[in-house]
Amino acid sequence: MPSPEKDAAIETIKAACAEIARGMMKITPAVSKLEDKTVEAKVFETLYELTKNVETIKKQVGKIGKDDESTLL
Repeated sequence: MPSPEKDAAIETIKAACAEIARGMMKITPAVSKLEDKTVEAKVFETLYELTKNVETIKKQVGKIGKDDESTLL
């Protein structure tokens, strides 16, 4: 049975990941206005890496939730 603390932690992490994703969506359209192709390329590369990392966090936390649900069967 999952603990309330664990459930709260999962929800906190999910909410933070969503907030990060929303913030990154604000950055993306602004990057092309920097008027420096080298900087733009590096920022887009970094945004891509951040996206991968946030998705990894979501995937790992999602596994925990699924593990908890499967133990109820």
